[in-house]
Amino acid sequence: MPDRLTSLTLLLLAALTIMSGATIAPALPAMQAHFADQPNANLLVKLALTIVGLVIAVSAPIGGVLADKFGRRPVLLWSLVLYAVGGASGLVVQSLGEVLAGRVLLGFAVAGTMTAGGALVNDLFSGPARGKFLSQQAAFTSFGGAVLLPLGGVLAGVGWRAPFALYLISLLLIPLVLRLPRGVPGGISVAEAAEKPRWWPVILVYFLALAYMIAFYLMPAQGPFLLQALGAKPAATGLLLGAFTLIAALTSLGYSRFAGRFDPRRVAALGMGLLAGGWGLVAVAQSIPAVLVGLVVAGLGGGLVFPNLYAWLADLTPPAWRGRITAGMSSAVFLGQFLSPLVLAAPAAQPAQGFVWGALGIAVIGAALFALSLVRPKVA
Repeated sequence: MPDRLTSLTLLLLAALTIMSGATIAPALPAMQAHFADQPNANLLVKLALTIVGLVIAVSAPIGGVLADKFGRRPVLLWSLVLYAVGGASGLVVQSLGEVLAGRVLLGFAVAGTMTAGGALVNDLFSGPARGKFLSQQAAFTSFGGAVLLPLGGVLAGVGWRAPFALYLISLLLIPLVLRLPRGVPGGISVAEAAEKPRWWPVILVYFLALAYMIAFYLMPAQGPFLLQALGAKPAATGLLLGAFTLIAALTSLGYSRFAGRFDPRRVAALGMGLLAGGWGLVAVAQSIPAVLVGLVVAGLGGGLVFPNLYAWLADLTPPAWRGRITAGMSSAVFLGQFLSPLVLAAPAAQPAQGFVWGALGIAVIGAALFALSLVRPKVA
């Protein structure tokens, strides 16, 4: 088992993930107003939030290969530097094209931190301890969002550029990462090296993560516009987004005590059902308090799904494949993030429409997953 400082470092690295996109979410309406004279500003501003996901989806496999070949720590160090450069570029750029270029660099950085950090977690933890830590990691990530999203909302009230300064936080983690184990897989037997992943269950987990993220990311990508239509200011938007992630954090933290005791398919199906119910409430809300009720319900679901999917995937992954399998999960998660505003697009006059389709889609998938757990009681 790693020491407490190593565990804390891994938790902080995970918190960088939610920062990558959602930190600037409260600033999107102001950014759109600033660049209103540029062609396709409405779409491009939303892509500034989600293009990070596309880049991660494409580049994460490369990060996984590098983490398996050269070690986790070198990949993490370079990624933290790139995170600061690409993330904070919004402080100085002058066009939407330059904003998007900085977000592309940020995507490469997040791909490195997610794959190398995730592989290191699988290196250092095993069995029930791994499931418990992954639940704690999900909670810590959401707690980070609960702090950073309101802070991003406050900064967005100062100006749309201000939230980009938060990305410089990554530089503070470099001294902590320097003390991490290098993490090159070693001590693997010939039999373990020859072991191949069980691809069908792995692909199922990837699909569930992709679909869930498409629905889950509705709030950061389209929620600010819905809230603006209901009269919310940027600071209030940040607080509401923070409340959503806080509920998810508390759910993950509470569930960490029971990690590994239940069929992960049923827990994930429950989380999807709660998210569907929450988005249904958001879709019909006519006031900010009504939206908050929906966010609480959705947050309860958000705290259950990913810890289970990651623990399930870790149990399916041979030691020699940890970096690459983790990279595939990162690709699935962030491809879903990128696709969310495209698959669940809503016209400007009807910002709640995406939440309707998102609720229906994830409810169907959750029901199918629960049915699978009944037909095939044994987890694959």
